[in-house]
Amino acid sequence: MVSQYALRGFLSCTILAAMAACSSLPTSPRDLLDERTGITLSVVGAPIDFEPDSNGASAHDFLTLVATQKDDDGKYTALLLLYRWAVYYGEARFAPGAGSGELLLNVDGQSIDLQPLPRLPDGLPGPNDLFVPDTTESALRAYVTDLETLRLISTSHALTLRLPKESPSVSFKLWHDGRPALVQFVKHLGGS
Repeated sequence: MVSQYALRGFLSCTILAAMAACSSLPTSPRDLLDERTGITLSVVGAPIDFEPDSNGASAHDFLTLVATQKDDDGKYTALLLLYRWAVYYGEARFAPGAGSGELLLNVDGQSIDLQPLPRLPDGLPGPNDLFVPDTTESALRAYVTDLETLRLISTSHALTLRLPKESPSVSFKLWHDGRPALVQFVKHLGGS
């Protein structure tokens, strides 16, 4: 006879394995219509999360990158949203300041330098639709990009990020890899 504890352990492991298998599959992109403005925002099915790659940063600091495309009556704008957040409780200590927010992506040895928009675009949906981390407050910035840059990121072998004006010596490496979902997103936008 199987003990109750052994059965519970087996079921727990089975459930965790099933959750891990499901979470590793890319989810489909979503199109969200703002009925008030008529703007459609396409959002990638999963974000890409980064953790510090060096001892120069707090082990609690993380970055989340979310790809979107705004369709404003046929005018398309591809955007990357970047969240900088921490896993500890309390107010985020990195509010964006003037002149900050430059983002350097290192994609397979190629450097892509993005400057933040002066303010967030109007009509962004709620936090749950944009993968806003729910651990603490997060600093949010938006960057205009293009389909080719999204494609480069989605098919990259090596991908790191830096915020040179805020943490010049710190590089952020992949933590949760959302690139398979980004591949689907690029295809969804018509850039197969």
